[in-house]
Amino acid sequence: MKAGGYSTLERHQHVHKVLIGRGAGHCLVDDQVYEVKQFDFIEIPPMAWHQFRATTLEPLGFFCMVKCDRDRPLLPTEEDLKQMRATPVIATFIRI
Repeated sequence: MKAGGYSTLERHQHVHKVLIGRGAGHCLVDDQVYEVKQFDFIEIPPMAWHQFRATTLEPLGFFCMVKCDRDRPLLPTEEDLKQMRATPVIATFIRI
């Protein structure tokens, strides 16, 4: 994604493993925001909300590793967003 960009805020039933291929930024996993950089490996548990942001001046590239048999992502409802925004660090981080 381009510098300053972000991925879709989503969750799904399958485990999601992500390898940062280039750049740096932050990611939301469930109720925590983490710094990420090239070669970091992130495991996203089933049904955990997650989103990646390129927060530096360079693009952020990553590889998503999932089973070939997987479910479709679920997007947040207004109620989901309300609950997430009740946590200040998440409210500041998420983009829709």
